[in-house]
Amino acid sequence: MDTLYIWTKDGLRLQGIHYEPPKSGLCVLVVHGMSGNIIENYFADVLGKRLSKAGVGCIYGHNRGYNHINDILKKNGKTIRLGTTYERFNECLYDIDAWFSVIKKLGYEKVVLLGHSLGCNKVIRYFSKKNPKGVVGVVLASPPDMVGLFEKPEYQPSHKELLKEAKKNVKEGNPRKLVSGVIWDWYRLSSQTYLDLSERGGSVDNLPVLQDPDKFLELAQINVPILGIMGEEDDIAIRSLREDLDLIKAKAVNCPLFTKRFIKGGNHTYGGCENDFSQTVLSWVKGL
Repeated sequence: MDTLYIWTKDGLRLQGIHYEPPKSGLCVLVVHGMSGNIIENYFADVLGKRLSKAGVGCIYGHNRGYNHINDILKKNGKTIRLGTTYERFNECLYDIDAWFSVIKKLGYEKVVLLGHSLGCNKVIRYFSKKNPKGVVGVVLASPPDMVGLFEKPEYQPSHKELLKEAKKNVKEGNPRKLVSGVIWDWYRLSSQTYLDLSERGGSVDNLPVLQDPDKFLELAQINVPILGIMGEEDDIAIRSLREDLDLIKAKAVNCPLFTKRFIKGGNHTYGGCENDFSQTVLSWVKGL
């Protein structure tokens, strides 16, 4: 394992871990979800070590949405307060692009993009906007319909009121003001971040399972094999976990092969099932 520090195009320093194999032309880039980090995403550490031991490289690269709140160093020596609370979704393109460049500099010729949770939406966004060369596969681990998780009353009963509040704050020039409610009994979000993650038709809305339009336009641009993987005990179902993943598979119309896997007993972060999760991903990657 090697610790990496990189600069994004817009001048932020991010850190990550490189699980380096003896020799490999293939690297898996892990893009974490809301508040993710390598210390607490234990499944990712198990995966990185499993891949490295099997001769596949792995980089877990932090994006600016790591942790709830963090202060990230800028090239001018100052810091900017980000994390999930203040992150702007579209800026994920800077973060993934920076890690993708590092992978190429390290000599890897082929890349698998693995998104976890919100990282799935980021990976889909990145692939559709950048069409990166060398990507041979995409893993969507615990893929969420972010907007659906806000709009379903059983998940976020106060959504309509908070959406109205967030719009008012942004309109009045206070985009970083926190909305008054807690999101999913867990998160505190700034008004602008709330809008980024919850508005229909926004850039995060690329897995619109609840709305079920004719086409998932960004997902449809992925033209490499996809592994869709979920824990059987995940708590992000819009219809049911299996129906949701079936729909995502159906909408990935240009994917040559979509593989579905469910981890028995696994939750959203595969707690207690990290080995099963890692072996499933490894087997699929080796099958590429």
